[in-house]
Amino acid sequence: MELLIIIFILLLCFLGLSWFAGSDAPYVPTKMKVIKSILKLANLSPGKVFYELGSGDGRVVLEAGKLGAKSYGIEQSWLRVWWSRYQARQLKLKNSHFFHGDIFHRQYFPADVVYIYMLPKAVDQLESKLQQELKKGAVVITQTYHFKNWPPFKKDENFYLYRA
Repeated sequence: MELLIIIFILLLCFLGLSWFAGSDAPYVPTKMKVIKSILKLANLSPGKVFYELGSGDGRVVLEAGKLGAKSYGIEQSWLRVWWSRYQARQLKLKNSHFFHGDIFHRQYFPADVVYIYMLPKAVDQLESKLQQELKKGAVVITQTYHFKNWPPFKKDENFYLYRA
C-alpha cells in the first residue's frame, strides 16, 4: 500500500513538472479574443503555414488550424503536447500538429507566420535564427517582449510584427 502511495505521489509530481516545464516562457495562456486579433493582424488564411514556438495548451495553433492554415506547435512539456493533440483530434483538425522539442534546434524556413510569446532571453536567442532561416516575406509576431535589432513593420498594443 505504501508503495502505491509513493508511486501515485511521484506520478503527480511528474505530471505537475511536465505541465510547467520550460524556462524560456512561463505557461500563460493567451485569451481567445487576443488570439483572433493576432491571427487577423498576420493575415492568416487557408494554406499558409503557421508556427507557434512554445505552444502551451495549443489554443493559438488550433485557432490557426480552424482558419485553414497548416499549423504547428512546438512545446517543451510532453503533457501539454499530448493535451494539444487530443484537442486537435476532438476538433477534427487534421491540419494542426504538435511536437515536443527544443525550439532553438528546429528549422522554420517553410513558415509564413511565426508567433512567439516568450521571455526576453528566448526572444533574443530567436531573433537572428529566424532572420536567417525564414523565407522572404514570412511574418513573425512577438507578444510583450520584442526583438532588439529587428525593426517591426507593424505595432499593435503588445504585438509587434516583423517581416523576414
